[in-house]
Amino acid sequence: MGLFERSKRILEIKKEKRTKQRGEVRPDTKPEELREGSIGTLDGLDFTVLGKLVYDWGGGRWEEFYLEFSDTEEHKWLSKEGTTLELLDEVESADASDPDELKEGTVFEFQGEKVKVNEVGKARIVAVEGSFPWDIATGTQVTYADCEFVRTGETLSLEKPAGARLELYRGNELSSGRLELF
Repeated sequence: MGLFERSKRILEIKKEKRTKQRGEVRPDTKPEELREGSIGTLDGLDFTVLGKLVYDWGGGRWEEFYLEFSDTEEHKWLSKEGTTLELLDEVESADASDPDELKEGTVFEFQGEKVKVNEVGKARIVAVEGSFPWDIATGTQVTYADCEFVRTGETLSLEKPAGARLELYRGNELSSGRLELF
């Protein structure tokens, strides 16, 4: 979605919101679910959903949405499993552990802090929607470790797609009230 189209869509959404606040409810003002092209705000910053990945870990599924924040020119991930939402930033580090070598309950050092491994597993990407600045394919197997910083409770997610480099994401759980979709 280009800047012009995004601006036009935001103006339409704001007009619909004002109409709804005045009590002139139109049937097409229902909030959207998260999907490619969705527009919303998170802590007052506007974002657009550029893409969506769906993972199957054998006992369920989770979704990850690739967000573009136009105000800050940042890209982040919004992970959703059930009703749990986490906002994650990709981080670079040479001292990260390989998820294939981790076990649940293990504590390791990462960037000078203790991190506890909560879950280790394998998942398969079962759906890819939208656009990403790299190639990503349905069927890709990913080894993952979901971890938590002992001191702060922040999330550290380690993901290693088959045949690719290790990816690290750091973030926090979100309350649904911080996220607004238009």
